[in-house]
Amino acid sequence: MRVIYSLLLVLLIGACTSRGGYPPPERAPQPPPDRPDRPEQPRPEQPAPTPQPTPIPQPAPAPPPQPAPKVGDLSGPAVMALFARATEREQAGDLDAAAASIERALDVEPRNPFVYQRLGALRLEQGQPQQAEVLARKSNSFAGNNDPLKADNWRLIARARSSRGDTVGASSASSRAQYHAGRSR
Repeated sequence: MRVIYSLLLVLLIGACTSRGGYPPPERAPQPPPDRPDRPEQPRPEQPAPTPQPTPIPQPAPAPPPQPAPKVGDLSGPAVMALFARATEREQAGDLDAAAASIERALDVEPRNPFVYQRLGALRLEQGQPQQAEVLARKSNSFAGNNDPLKADNWRLIARARSSRGDTVGASSASSRAQYHAGRSR
């Protein structure tokens, strides 16, 4: 064992004092001078070009606000006639016939947000608040950037939730209605 320790000690001391087996680092080759007959002259220093500020692009002026579309703007004559019939039936107290007219309007224009909103309002009057909320949400999905319509839909949702006893949900929906109403000004 002593022999092993001695041998290790000798190797350790030898490794610390040896120069190593690596050759000295090579120098990078120097390029030949362009003109061997003239020594290289230092170039006169030129001032660094001053950076020019980049102009900040101005945003394009916003287009004037367009009025939000109304039911007559998006609806054809057939849907408008069905709306008129639904209003007559509703005023006569026949909510089922009014809803049937609006459902026919949905067959004619299935992506019209005003039709969904109108049917939602009728469902709420018929005592179907869950269905009213579903229809108001569907109206919002087709409303695009029509904030007044979205505000009306959120008011309808608030009334539907309130009629179900969901005061927290009704308050949340009222807040969203106020948000959209504020954006439409």
